[in-house]
Amino acid sequence: MEYKYEVVADLIKKNIYSGKYKPGEKLPSIQKLSKALTYNTDTIIKAYNQLEEEHLIYAVPKSGYYVMKSEDKTGTDKSVIDMLNIYLPDKINPYKDFYHCMDKAISIYGNKLFDYSSPKGMPELMNVLTKHLMNFQIFTKPDNIFITNGSQQALYILTTMAFPEGKSKVLVEQPTYSVMLKILESAKIPVIGIERTYEGIDLNELEAILKKGDIKFFYTMPRYQNPTGFCYNNTHKKEIIRLLEKYDVYIVEDDYLADLELDKKSDPMYTMADNDRSIYIRSFSKTLLPGLRLGMAILPKKLQQKFIDFKFSIDLNTSILTQGALEVYLKSSMYKFHIKRTRKFYKNKMDVLRALCNKEVNDKIAWYIPETGLYAYMETKEVQSDALEKSLLNNKVLVSSTRSCYIEDFKHAEGIRLCVCNATDEDIRRAVNIIESQF
Repeated sequence: MEYKYEVVADLIKKNIYSGKYKPGEKLPSIQKLSKALTYNTDTIIKAYNQLEEEHLIYAVPKSGYYVMKSEDKTGTDKSVIDMLNIYLPDKINPYKDFYHCMDKAISIYGNKLFDYSSPKGMPELMNVLTKHLMNFQIFTKPDNIFITNGSQQALYILTTMAFPEGKSKVLVEQPTYSVMLKILESAKIPVIGIERTYEGIDLNELEAILKKGDIKFFYTMPRYQNPTGFCYNNTHKKEIIRLLEKYDVYIVEDDYLADLELDKKSDPMYTMADNDRSIYIRSFSKTLLPGLRLGMAILPKKLQQKFIDFKFSIDLNTSILTQGALEVYLKSSMYKFHIKRTRKFYKNKMDVLRALCNKEVNDKIAWYIPETGLYAYMETKEVQSDALEKSLLNNKVLVSSTRSCYIEDFKHAEGIRLCVCNATDEDIRRAVNIIESQF
């Protein structure tokens, strides 16, 4: 059993190791952190005391707690291996190109970029997206595209708004995107889980769930799933769609890593489905700039007015400046170059990891490493994943247990998610050695 103060200490430790809290930076006050984490102040004090004993932070009387200054002049601890956070390394970071696109957008659209606009999105961007999506075998009209503040906003709206048939439950893969589970929890939406393995989901179980009725939609990441990196093959996709259409259930397809696809024959489920019940969500954050916060949704006609009314009540409109910059970027040759470079980068990272994990399955662990993508997955046979996560943290390897990716009380395997984007090849080698030494 892990005490609450240990949970808080581990969270702060991760933020220090990952660079979120910089050397010499003041940490949140006890009262502020207590309120943010909904723990009492005694718990926060215990956590800070533990970190002081580990010489990671220090106290300044009448001022607060600060991160211990590193002896490393760069201000970073190179002994820390970050396989938790998404930071684009310089070799694939398109910041300079996108900065140029923002300047270009301002010169093209002028004051229009700083006025209120339609909550639906910028027409020029939607026209470009219509052509852009054809490269992924997705054919739609600009009227069906809605721009959002990241894919997370689209998921929140779809989860919360009423659908025409009045169904109330959401079906999700297990494990699934942890943020989606938090959205469902905060909106108090009843949720049902179905196990997803490397092979896919059990179609007989899927039909049994759908037969019971009251499923509003099925949320899925068909390729390079977060947290496992698993992918459905085309045959499995078609069978899932067949069952969803048989029982009149909507599908919400989160295709956040479509840009990284290596197999040209691997089509989105949207291409195969009845578009009257198919919702396609895309993010431009993970493969472009994590802080961009731009996403899109393709919606069937029956849902469009409710979706836009809900979005308007939240934020009026998505940033016009970033929409204009994305429109310029997608039309330019910069986008194609960036994606080609990014695909190669992530494929190489997974190749390195796969070569090091030459025993894909042994008595105690099983590795699942996709051809590309952000995440690989390691299933533990005997060790609890949260205990392994803590042990690795103490060895300065940042990873995440997949426990937060499951519905409460859903029986599941113990697993660790590894993000490859912020780790050098040497980091990956060291991480694998440290992980395997735990068994």
